[in-house]
Amino acid sequence: MDETVAPAAPAAPRSIGERLRAGRERSGLSIAAAAEKLHLDAKVIEALEADRFTELGASVYVRGHLRRYADFVGEPGAELVSSYSARDARPPPPDLTQVPHAERRADPRRLVTPLVGLSCAAVLLLAIWWVLAGSRPGSPDSASALPIPVVQPADPATSASSGVATPVALSSSTPVTSPPGKASAAAPGANGATASQPKRDAGSEASQTPARETRLKLDLTNDSWIEVYDSRDKKLFYDVASAGSVQTVSGRGPLRVVLGNAAGVTVEVDGQTRDIPASAIDGEGARFVVNRSGSLARAR
Repeated sequence: MDETVAPAAPAAPRSIGERLRAGRERSGLSIAAAAEKLHLDAKVIEALEADRFTELGASVYVRGHLRRYADFVGEPGAELVSSYSARDARPPPPDLTQVPHAERRADPRRLVTPLVGLSCAAVLLLAIWWVLAGSRPGSPDSASALPIPVVQPADPATSASSGVATPVALSSSTPVTSPPGKASAAAPGANGATASQPKRDAGSEASQTPARETRLKLDLTNDSWIEVYDSRDKKLFYDVASAGSVQTVSGRGPLRVVLGNAAGVTVEVDGQTRDIPASAIDGEGARFVVNRSGSLARAR
């Protein structure tokens, strides 16, 4: 019975570095011997046989070393350079460590808890300070409980003989009474004012009393220009009055009066007729002053 022999499986393709190492081993050379013959650094040969082409620099230097070393160990240099060029043309695998990540936004709700904690701590500290400040000896609450020295005679007979008053410490709630012998000092006098109250000056009372206003009445038989000013130089009348009219003004005296036609005006002060002084008449007009007493005098 014939046994059929299965065909051998094809060998797996070798890398560029493995083919170079196999060629060197067939030649019976070590890495150091090959480097000496090619006048290269042993690290260059080790990088070529390990497929670490990035250690040799740019691609143009890699292709040059690869072709020269392949021809030296008996491998097809052009084929190996083509394999390297096809491998170099492929894009490198992505570096997952350089993948950008989305920026995380800060959650504003995380700030609420620290702010609430700080607010509670501030309120607690303020409450503690308020309690401590209220219990200090110098605070207003504690000052009300301190004794208040009040000078009061302990015994009327003793104080009368010695003339020295005995101080008695009383609390703020103890009423302070006046000595019996001095009760008459605060009694009201005949005018209704107590001894502790100062008497009012008669001049100050008169100054506080509002000044009486003077009433001036002008009865016109002819047209006349009229000006009337009070004691503060305020205009009470400033116009032309027609014949047959009666002009009445009131103001704080003395009043200063200017008439354009004195002969056609009759003057009456507080209900009494007054004659214009002859010294106040200048031509047809007149300038005079109505005093507080009601008399008329020439204006200066």
